[in-house]
Amino acid sequence: MGYVEVSTRISIRWLPDPPSEPTETLVFNVGSYFLDLRVLKSNSSIDWAMAGERQVISTSPLKCRWIHHIDSNSAHAVPDEGQFSKLPNGDDLETGSMPCPERGGEVTPYEEVWRKISPSLGSDISWILQRVGGGKCWVGRIGGGFMVLQQGEKGFGARREEWDEASGEWTRKYELGDLEECLSMVNFGARVFDGEEAWKVGETVAVLGSDYLVKAFERLRSHE
Repeated sequence: MGYVEVSTRISIRWLPDPPSEPTETLVFNVGSYFLDLRVLKSNSSIDWAMAGERQVISTSPLKCRWIHHIDSNSAHAVPDEGQFSKLPNGDDLETGSMPCPERGGEVTPYEEVWRKISPSLGSDISWILQRVGGGKCWVGRIGGGFMVLQQGEKGFGARREEWDEASGEWTRKYELGDLEECLSMVNFGARVFDGEEAWKVGETVAVLGSDYLVKAFERLRSHE
C-alpha cells in the first residue's frame, strides 16, 4: 500500500497565544495529493478548505510543501511549508509560519497538532480525482469517507459524507456553499462507483456523466 492517511487537527497556536481548536478539521492524503476541510464549530461555515499536491522536501526532519490547486481563502494561493516532529503521545507537531487571518494576514509563526485516525469502514479503496475542464472540483475517498471541494463560480463549496456500516447507507456530515454538478455518494446511493476498483493513476474516468482525472489511487490494508 502506498501513502494513505486520514488526520484531524487537535489544536492550532499562533505564537505567542495559547493553543485552541475552533474547527472540525479532516484531511485526506492519498499518494502525493490531499484534500483539507476545516469547518468552524461556532457556525458550521468553511474556515478554510483546499486541495492539491503534497511534496516531501526532506524526511529527517520531515518537511512538506503543499501546493493549493484550489483554496477557499485565495484564488492565487502560494505554497505553504511545515516541519513535523513526533510528540510523546504519538501526535504530530507541525511548525512553520503563514498568514494569520486574525492578525490581518500578518505572517505569523504557528504550531498545529495533528492526529492520525483510522479510515471509516466501507471499502478498501482510496483515491483523489480532479474534474476535467477547469480543474476546480476535487473529490476524495478513503475507505468509507468521501469529500468534495469545489471552487465554483458562486463561491467555494464543500461536502463530507460517510458510509454507515450498520445501515448500509451513506450519511451526510456537511454540505456547504456552491456544489453545483458535484458528486454525492448520498445521492448516488451505492457503496462504490461502477468500475472504481480498476481505476489507474493518470487515466480519465467517467463518473455520473462527468470526466475526472485520477490523481491518486491506493488500496487500504485489510481492516481485519
